[in-house]
Amino acid sequence: MKNKKLLKMLRDVLAENLDVVFCGTAKGKASAKKDYYYAGPGNKFYGILHTAGFTPHKFAPTECYSINQFKIGLTDLVHTEAGNDNEISDESYEVDGFIKKMQSYNPKYIAFTSKKAASYALGFRGATSIIDYGLQQKVIGKSKVFVLPSPSGNARKFWDEKFWIELNKLKNK
Repeated sequence: MKNKKLLKMLRDVLAENLDVVFCGTAKGKASAKKDYYYAGPGNKFYGILHTAGFTPHKFAPTECYSINQFKIGLTDLVHTEAGNDNEISDESYEVDGFIKKMQSYNPKYIAFTSKKAASYALGFRGATSIIDYGLQQKVIGKSKVFVLPSPSGNARKFWDEKFWIELNKLKNK
């Protein structure tokens, strides 16, 4: 079942001079209901940000709109639907707008929290099998691109925190 236009769009949490902008595919159902990024009860996002050293404490989803203070930004590639990657329609990916936005803000790194979002942003039209986790050869504007295992509770079988730790080390170089 598609979740077109489910509740309102989460606003981007972006600013200039960010080290990393984390980009997911679309807000999950819990995030759509609560109006906060990565708000699902099984989501590991804020825990891994703290564990990997991006933030000095574990944020609550309700604090997501103040995360810029740690040179972190948040956005999604799809703003008109909510749900898991397999529930999002191909025509909902807003790649051109996303690329323009990233070129405008110019973060050091764009970190995709979903292989599917990365595949669309990098021009692979949803083909996730040709993308590996980690630093990519392609860039978006001047921003380096990094692909992370999804922190979603629905993606537990792909979870590996080492990529999150690697990204934090790279951004600190």
